[in-house]
Amino acid sequence: MRFSTTVLLFLTLLTGATSWAAPQTASHPKLTSYRATQVATPTPTLTVFPNPTRGQLTVQAVGLSGQGYKFRLANVLGREVRLLAFRPEQASEALAVDLSGLPAGLYFYSLLVNDKIVSTKRLTLQAD
Repeated sequence: MRFSTTVLLFLTLLTGATSWAAPQTASHPKLTSYRATQVATPTPTLTVFPNPTRGQLTVQAVGLSGQGYKFRLANVLGREVRLLAFRPEQASEALAVDLSGLPAGLYFYSLLVNDKIVSTKRLTLQAD
């Protein structure tokens, strides 16, 4: 099978054409290309410091816009140990979180948007 015949067969299968008599061209209405439109939305970010920490943690969210945001802290087993809700008007404020009651070790913190995880990062909690 020649290359042009293979291409014609491929295009025919893609467009669903039933006739082999007329060659398919780029002007065929079914071959019109569509360009995806991307809407620029601000990406919310979560800043946690200091990392590593000895118990006092500062959490700051940037780019919140009218949705339900939460800060979730989980141990290495995936068990949730802290959950904080953010309101969009708290975007410029930093929240102090006391982790002194937790054992030293590795934890994972996540930013949740409408109860779906957007990002997850690692946090080290050191012993006093």
